[in-house]
Amino acid sequence: MKKVCLLVEDNDFIRNMYNLKLSKSKIDVVEAIDGAMALTKINEHQPQVVLLDLMMPNVSGIEVLEELKKHNITPDLPVVVLTNVMDQATIDQAKSLGARDYIVKTDLTPSEVVEKILPFLN
Repeated sequence: MKKVCLLVEDNDFIRNMYNLKLSKSKIDVVEAIDGAMALTKINEHQPQVVLLDLMMPNVSGIEVLEELKKHNITPDLPVVVLTNVMDQATIDQAKSLGARDYIVKTDLTPSEVVEKILPFLN
């Protein structure tokens, strides 16, 4: 079975870095640069896991989580937040909206992030 991860990140450098690391782990990567594109790609590609940044133009990661929860998608689709936002209120909000995990980018290397999402791809 193909392993597909939707990588939602507006920063080109960070997105390319994670795409490379995921691809080397034999994971197919679908990219989105904002929340609106992410919602479209979820419907088009039906990924097994979503790596979701929170701070993005147009539609934020929190708004994506709200939309997924509203349509009852997050129980079946694991969403892992990957952000630099560290405040507890945001962490609690993301988890209450269905995020399975919350990773602060500076806390883990890209390899460690891949290790954390592998269980969702099996």
